[in-house]
Amino acid sequence: MRPKVLTKVITALVLAITSTCAFAVDKTDNKSTDIKVQNISSIEQKISLAKLDWTDASGGLALTGSTPKRNVQFYIKRDEIITDASLELYYTPSPSLIPTISQLNVYLNGLLQKSIPIKKEDLGVKNRVLIPIENYAIKDQNQFEFEFIGHYSDYCENPVNTTLWLNISSQTVLSLTKQKLHIANDLSSFPVPFFNVSTSEKSMLSFVFPEKIDNDMLKAASVIASFGGVITKWRGIDYPAFINQLPNNGHAVVFLTNDNRPDFLKDYPKVDAPSIEMADIKASQSDKLLIISAPTSEELIITAKALAVGNILFNGPKATVLDYKEIEKRKAYDAPEWINTQKQVTLGSLTDFDGQLSAQGFKPRPIDVTLSLPPDLYFVNGSHVDLNLVYKYSKPSSLGLSQLRLLINDHLIKSYPLKSDVETDSITENLPLIGNLNIFGQTQVDTSYLTAKNTLTFDFNYSSVFASKHNECTTQIPIPNRVEIDPSSTIDFSGLYHFTKMPNLALFWQSGYPFSIYADLQESAALISNSNDVTEITALLNCLGRIGAQLGYACTNIEIYANPQKSDVAKIADKDLLVIGDVPDFLRDDENATIVLNKTKQAISTSFNSNNPRAFDEDKKSVAQKITAKSEQGLGALVSFKSPLNSDRTVVAILADSSKGMANVNQNLIFNYNYVDAGGSLTVIKADQSRSYDVGESYYLGNLPWYQRVYYMLLESPWLLMLLCIFSSIVFCIFCYKLLKHIQNARLKKNNLRKAQ
Repeated sequence: MRPKVLTKVITALVLAITSTCAFAVDKTDNKSTDIKVQNISSIEQKISLAKLDWTDASGGLALTGSTPKRNVQFYIKRDEIITDASLELYYTPSPSLIPTISQLNVYLNGLLQKSIPIKKEDLGVKNRVLIPIENYAIKDQNQFEFEFIGHYSDYCENPVNTTLWLNISSQTVLSLTKQKLHIANDLSSFPVPFFNVSTSEKSMLSFVFPEKIDNDMLKAASVIASFGGVITKWRGIDYPAFINQLPNNGHAVVFLTNDNRPDFLKDYPKVDAPSIEMADIKASQSDKLLIISAPTSEELIITAKALAVGNILFNGPKATVLDYKEIEKRKAYDAPEWINTQKQVTLGSLTDFDGQLSAQGFKPRPIDVTLSLPPDLYFVNGSHVDLNLVYKYSKPSSLGLSQLRLLINDHLIKSYPLKSDVETDSITENLPLIGNLNIFGQTQVDTSYLTAKNTLTFDFNYSSVFASKHNECTTQIPIPNRVEIDPSSTIDFSGLYHFTKMPNLALFWQSGYPFSIYADLQESAALISNSNDVTEITALLNCLGRIGAQLGYACTNIEIYANPQKSDVAKIADKDLLVIGDVPDFLRDDENATIVLNKTKQAISTSFNSNNPRAFDEDKKSVAQKITAKSEQGLGALVSFKSPLNSDRTVVAILADSSKGMANVNQNLIFNYNYVDAGGSLTVIKADQSRSYDVGESYYLGNLPWYQRVYYMLLESPWLLMLLCIFSSIVFCIFCYKLLKHIQNARLKKNNLRKAQ
């Protein structure tokens, strides 16, 4: 039987077995299904090489004599099966290669898929080869390996000769024909299929509400939305909201109580305790419902929290929360994704996958470690952190110079030689760091060294020496080098202060600041102006999903207020406020808030319609901005200002000129799928463009001792330092003069007394 036919037979058997299992579970749960799995349609997906992991900056791969092997990775969702796959490969070999004996081998998960001989007519030109992929070799996590075997001479070759190269183009495309699996209604597979945890694609999970949406139901949805961000991490997640209807396709989360439920679940049995159930969407062949139910809306929050903190034992189609105990509230700056700035942390605790701290090859790949820091850490020129680094490496040649380069965000900090007589070494380094400059001035220059999210890179570079004499050649097989960073190596950010200038939407965009000071958002409240507007609900959920991904923890203690009234002021006065839709009147009763909020009509028209993009900057204070103006341009804005209710609190508002504008903001709120950036106190967003401005009053958050402020000003003002030195010298001289004069007078007085006697 041919491999392709055999693959189709195996696929049919897998689908049949899956269908049988799903049906058996439904029977046990006294439910029936009329879904025909064999009718599930196939979807063809094309993935360009540039979208796969570990490609070059160009999106392609460069193979040489010293780096003859390169890998790329791709992933398959766990609820999908591949029925057909192929790789459309574009490559260009060096024109100096010897045909036939030079070749390119393509492996998938260690299995050779094709060996491509390089012919004479292929040299120096772009070639196309279609490689069929063996389906049985495809797993959840997959790796393509490209091996270049190149020869330019029949005698005495130098593997680092510049004529040995082959480039794989970014035009290379991986084509996959997928089919959704109709998986059984078993929560033991959670978070699959609702959250994507295997591929690099973003997740999309619809949230469905009944006609009546109250604060408790929105809070339960917010907790689950942020929990989804924690699960999907950097992949991003989108939460389209629906009221009393299911989406046309895709999985969905539905919220209901005994007295408040969508019409399509009006016959759903009443529950006696908070519950979670996985069920089929009857109109779909593979999509699922995650039903969040409880006797009352208040108990929906219990269901959501139990899901977010892992207090539910998932097994079978339904799980019930019988006894939920509130966990202790989080402490400031203890987000799981952030480095602990109270003590030393090991580099091993900062890794994301096994083997991250090691590399091998003739030129080992750089070892990267992510440093996620609280965004309000106070750095000045002269700040330092301690690094205690232990590393191991293959012995380099005594000829040439081999070294370890230490970089932060692609900026070289220092380099260290690799000694040829040892295989392990250690470094104790007091690394100089630069933070926000001119923090007390009118302008702010962000650091080029350290931000909220940083990459610490250890780049090992080995020198290679190749020599040959005329008519004499010795062939050697080079041994790949191996390098390792000891996981017990430490870095220490303790002793730094939390202090920053506000408003600064860049900190909100990068780290959810200031809401993220507490990972569970216990000192934050979200105000949504219209609980029946699905675009506003989506903005709330997408924003909290983004913050959850940035912090690594669900917002279990945020407060939600739909259609807020002045009577709610006492409850939210001591909280940082996230406003969605429209700013309530009680937040406009302040001169600074008025300056900032009475602004959008000209900001919108000037930002993207004016030929002079700086026109808005020329008269900031007198511009009247009306964000509520319905211009229907599809524009949105992020606005931040000091809370009129509490001078130590911040308001961040997500506003738009129309539903189209809010939908545009929602797409840009998806973590790692936005193309815009935010900064200052006002950012206007249109499609994939954004412009930021500084408007209104500045203020500071955090705690910085007075002597640190003086120290900072002296660092930034050498003339002030010189004058202070002169003044100190004068004071010191006067003090010494007075002291010596006093001693002189005492001696004279003593001598006079002796003479008098």
